Amino acid sequence: MDSIQYLLSIETRGIKLGLQRTRDLMAACGNPQSRLSSIQVAGTNGKGSVCAMLANIFKTAGYKTGLFTSPHLVHVNERIRINGIPISDSDIDKFIRTHKSQIENVEATFFETITAMAFWYFKNEEVDIAILETGLGGRLDSVSVCDPLATVITPISLDHVEILGETISEIAFEKAGILKNGIPCISAKQKSEVADVLIKESQRINAPIHFVNDKLPSEVKVNIPGSTQQENAQLAVSALKYINNFDIQKSTLKNGLQSVKWFGRNQHIQENPLVIFDVAHNIESIRSFLDYYSTMGVSGNSVLIIALQARKHIQPLVSKLIKVFNHIICTETPGRNPMSAKVLGEYFNNTNQFDIISYPEKAIQLGLEKLKPQDGMAIIGSHCLGSAVSKVFKITFDKY
Repeated sequence: MDSIQYLLSIETRGIKLGLQRTRDLMAACGNPQSRLSSIQVAGTNGKGSVCAMLANIFKTAGYKTGLFTSPHLVHVNERIRINGIPISDSDIDKFIRTHKSQIENVEATFFETITAMAFWYFKNEEVDIAILETGLGGRLDSVSVCDPLATVITPISLDHVEILGETISEIAFEKAGILKNGIPCISAKQKSEVADVLIKESQRINAPIHFVNDKLPSEVKVNIPGSTQQENAQLAVSALKYINNFDIQKSTLKNGLQSVKWFGRNQHIQENPLVIFDVAHNIESIRSFLDYYSTMGVSGNSVLIIALQARKHIQPLVSKLIKVFNHIICTETPGRNPMSAKVLGEYFNNTNQFDIISYPEKAIQLGLEKLKPQDGMAIIGSHCLGSAVSKVFKITFDKY
């Protein structure tokens, strides 16, 4: 079994919250996280985009920049990048060969292992700064073993309720787990019940917290479309005010945002007919995507390809989806805990304009066959759709 197959095989260990296994694995790797300049980002939606923006700004400023995000679209290498270039198979192999016994000894999960690999890789490559996306929650997430220069929290809403808690206050408490004594936290504007929890936790831990209320200057353009991305960019810009020892000029900041790439976020795959791919996978992110799609001015019909992970609830948006899209094709993805296309189809059984196609590539092909030049198609609901999008349209998500 090669190293990447081994990595993917331990996904069967599922999600195990808690930091002890990660700490044990980090210790076996020489604790690279303790000697790494980093910024940790958590939140419900937008955290990957904020990470990508921060990383590209630092890269544009001439700093060697690590970026750790999850999940991946096609290749696991995408999660760990330096200056936009994914970690090589040979570096993955080197890490696994060196530390496989420790991975097995602590029974580390896939995410714990790849987090340790990211820290190890960034330290070995001597990056100037690493931008780290929290995987799930914060308090018990592996990334939280880092020693960051600042923490950043994007808007918090209901998601992963089966793991993080059933109320937005419980989820906010888990996300607040990234706060660290004396380390500034920069937060997006939050709902009042979320802000209350964050303020309470920041006072308990003695972590100064700053809420962003500014708007991005109109002359600053962001290379990821959508109004939500303007808010993400403002959060990234605001966070930089609290990072010392780095020289980020206004022109560099502007150029960094104008050139940032982040696949699967309002990504235009083709025009005439329009095809957009977005990994929106919960109510807030799908609502944001629909707002963006409505600005596209599609004059013909619209087709939706949708796949979801199990336990995702989109009932409040079903009527709007049916209103926006003339035809809906429900599909399902490989990977852990997909919602079956049949179960997803039950959301839309009040309309005649839907199909159930289990294989995502076939679903996309059927959607394309329905399109005329003035029509539009959206592919949404899961990062796991990335592989099918890549194959059908013959595109890669590797290099930024």
